[in-house]
Amino acid sequence: MGMTIFYIILAVVIVGLSVFFLVREVKSPTKKEPYTVITNKRQIEKNVQNIESMIKLADGNDTLCNKLVELKDEIRFLNPTKNPKVKVIDEKISSRLDDMKIEITKDVNAETIWRMMEEVEGFIAQRIKELEG
Repeated sequence: MGMTIFYIILAVVIVGLSVFFLVREVKSPTKKEPYTVITNKRQIEKNVQNIESMIKLADGNDTLCNKLVELKDEIRFLNPTKNPKVKVIDEKISSRLDDMKIEITKDVNAETIWRMMEEVEGFIAQRIKELEG
């Protein structure tokens, strides 16, 4: 009987603390880091790491691996910036790379991977044009 009451009290305390921290987070979410050149550099590095993991997943498909290496080099040498328009383009690149990774995990020979890669290359061209103009 005594242990049952202890476990009930313990469960109520855990649930209470969970609700407290959840409500606190909803009322005052953590402050977002301002978009800076360093933030953009981190995003570029994350994209490069994402492509490196795709290369490992695509091991055995030499054509895809070679194209991913080319894409990785293109992204690696992008200039970091705090331009808000470029931020949107970089988010599109990240999103498309995440989609590509999912497709590669499903089927290394899927045609959709190549279309997504073309989209990423288009976003890169758009990004370069935005920085020049």
